[in-house]
Amino acid sequence: MTLAVVTGASSGIGAAVARHLTDRGLIVLGVARRAAELHKVGTDIQGSGSFEPVVADLTTEAGIAAVAAAVAGRPVTALVHCAGIDHVREIATTTRAELDALWNINISAPILLTRTLLDVLADGAGVVFIGSTAATRGIDRHAAYGASKAALLGLTVNMAVDLAPRVRVNCVSPGGTRTPMTAGYLAAYRQGADPERVGRELAVESGRMLLGGLTEPKDVALTVGHVALDATAMTGTVIYIDGGFTAR
Repeated sequence: MTLAVVTGASSGIGAAVARHLTDRGLIVLGVARRAAELHKVGTDIQGSGSFEPVVADLTTEAGIAAVAAAVAGRPVTALVHCAGIDHVREIATTTRAELDALWNINISAPILLTRTLLDVLADGAGVVFIGSTAATRGIDRHAAYGASKAALLGLTVNMAVDLAPRVRVNCVSPGGTRTPMTAGYLAAYRQGADPERVGRELAVESGRMLLGGLTEPKDVALTVGHVALDATAMTGTVIYIDGGFTAR
């Protein structure tokens, strides 16, 4: 069976990608820090492939090494970087520790994991980063997070040059997606707000999306699967899965 590595596989987009790739018959190494949630994803998966959980913190050398050990030299056809954190804070009060956490998880970890797995990436393998519309569309209290996701865009085009023609590198950038991270973002963003006001704001936000609401993780996963496995002529490209938000 073909092997895929999916980070952030314990919830949200990462879990949906893991499910989709097993449905397509791949062996999926699902990587995450939260062991209980990760094992639950594996238990729920019923695809024709298989799921191998790898509990690891990718901000550490030991975590990167654990993934490499789990791969055990097998050729990797798809490497999907879904692990990431959000951050809702005005730039005036953002701390160095918060900046370091954003950079380490959203940027350094995918760079270092890709570097570590270079020798086992199969010819024609697809590396996929999960970006965000926050990289190109401003949101208040999101400067540090948006900057980390904008860095992924630069990483995508430059790594595509470095790894061509053997390995393809692309970025899938969702907008508002129905995930636990989005729920946490909304709770932090609207902390203390009147529920009625929150409802009005959500209606306005949905109206900004041409397709009328939040994207589902499974829809992002379908695109990730296509970009990672099928789009053999695509590299250095950013694909937006945002319900038409950027078009609006």
